[in-house]
Amino acid sequence: MPRIALISFLVFACCRLASAEGGVSGVVVLDAQRPPAVSPGYKPQTVKPIQGADATPAIVWVEKAGMVYPKTRAGEFVRIQQRGYQFRPAVIALQTGASAEFPNMDDEFHNVFSYSKPRRFDLGRFRKDETSPRITFEKPGPVNIYCEIHQHMRCRLLVLDTPWFAVTDTQGRFKISGIPAGEYQIKALLPSEKEVKSTVVISDGKTAQVQLSR
Repeated sequence: MPRIALISFLVFACCRLASAEGGVSGVVVLDAQRPPAVSPGYKPQTVKPIQGADATPAIVWVEKAGMVYPKTRAGEFVRIQQRGYQFRPAVIALQTGASAEFPNMDDEFHNVFSYSKPRRFDLGRFRKDETSPRITFEKPGPVNIYCEIHQHMRCRLLVLDTPWFAVTDTQGRFKISGIPAGEYQIKALLPSEKEVKSTVVISDGKTAQVQLSR
């Protein structure tokens, strides 16, 4: 193949590969948050006033049965702060193989633990500025995280095999890009912890539009 023709072919192939992905955007109709379970008469004793919790969004993801997904990047991690006596963010998603840290930003002890089957752990009690151990999540599924000292504190973490996910904004809006063309299931975990799903067809270079509701 002549050199000029070869270069033209390679440029075309690279452009074709770059465009051979699409995305999905839309809206999840949010419902009421499931309230945290606390002991009867629970009255937290704190050094400073408890700040309001962040708005509770939904988690949206795209998956296909039997698909081999791209792996998470080595060393990928997120930080989930304990600040104002709340987990921030209180809703988060990550891919299997990723990790999380839990820095304490308050002026008293916190304790971070989970009894969820995908990842059980207990970091014990630690003060502000003490280093939080990094927890790796190797199995998919929901991981509910709590503070043993402050029962109202709760973080909902969803571990997913797929790398195509997003957390909505407070209006339920989301966008996910970089998805190879094909037919997929699109799912959402609502603030009530109920799940909704639908089917979406992803086309090269296009963004599909969906609305998810109960």
